[in-house]
Amino acid sequence: MAPQLPAGSEILIVALVGTNFSINAAFYTSYGIKEHRRTRADYRDITLVDTIPGIVAPGIMTALVIMVAAAVLGKTGAEAGTINALASIFTPLAGPVGAMLFALGLSGAAFSSMIANATAGGTMLSDAMGRGAKAGSPAARIVTGIILAFGLIITLSFQSSPVGLIVIAQSLTVLIAPLLGVLIVVMANKAAVMGDLRNKWWQNLFGAIGLIAIIASSIRLITTLIG
Repeated sequence: MAPQLPAGSEILIVALVGTNFSINAAFYTSYGIKEHRRTRADYRDITLVDTIPGIVAPGIMTALVIMVAAAVLGKTGAEAGTINALASIFTPLAGPVGAMLFALGLSGAAFSSMIANATAGGTMLSDAMGRGAKAGSPAARIVTGIILAFGLIITLSFQSSPVGLIVIAQSLTVLIAPLLGVLIVVMANKAAVMGDLRNKWWQNLFGAIGLIAIIASSIRLITTLIG
């Protein structure tokens, strides 16, 4: 039987794409490389130790979560609309400790993503304003604090539907992703920036496929929100 998308799951799919492609994180990586003065000699080590595991590991974890959710919810036909319902998904597999493991994992993911995204946003906005391109600059710290405070206010204001809030927040990241994706591809192909490490044809092919997926997701999100 061919896989089918349930009715009304468009935003959920877009959110899944947004949280796994992480174009904003890839874009912000250039700031970290510059700030830590990484050189061409570090390229191989960074690729093997950081880049490849950073791509493969989240993909495996996402696939495992999807399979577990499908195995549990597919049998019962239930919907996980609350954090408690999400936690209960792992109970049939791990017993009572499953909910605790889920809570710890969700908390870790939330705090790590919150701090990383706020820092990235603060640094890039500080750079755009000409106030410094380092995470430790005064302007970047102020903007980062404002972003964190804004996220906290939104979270406290919409506690009735935390799962929906997570889905909406992740899906909205797709709106700016096409612009960042185009900038990454352009910079990766500039000899003045990359030298002999500029993109090869096969790298551009994978980049184009990812960019098309992100643009399609962004268009889908806009049409869904308008509709």
